[in-house]
Amino acid sequence: MAIDLIEVGSGKSLNSKFHGAKTSGIPYGFYKVRISAPGFRSNERELILDQPNFTLRAQLSVSMECAGFAQIDGSIQPAPSARELWVKVVPAIGSGGSEAPVSRNGKFLIAGLDGGDYLLLVLDGKSIIHTGTLRAFGEKHVTVELGKF
Repeated sequence: MAIDLIEVGSGKSLNSKFHGAKTSGIPYGFYKVRISAPGFRSNERELILDQPNFTLRAQLSVSMECAGFAQIDGSIQPAPSARELWVKVVPAIGSGGSEAPVSRNGKFLIAGLDGGDYLLLVLDGKSIIHTGTLRAFGEKHVTVELGKF
């Protein structure tokens, strides 16, 4: 496993401070961290180091040569008709996710996801009107039943 830590702004690499997966003596600040391992897609994110002890969890997905992407093919019931709804999915672990508009007949498609557990949000404008969880591996069909408004 390789961990690359780069100070945002200066571009200074702090990789020499790592001993295995642990480090010490890194000053507070804003960093970009990239974690990679053979056979896995790398995970990159920005973080703010603002406390003396810090733990970072990162999920590495099997590389594209070994696994495909997940997609969520769904519908909202009742169909939104004149409302502008969006569906957003956020991974339970790690970062990323995606969002898609809901068509007037209630259909939506979110593709290109890593397989895993997701929080599903239905938004009406900026308001969250429904939440749920789902597990997406390969193709996942889901129907979201909305209450009366």
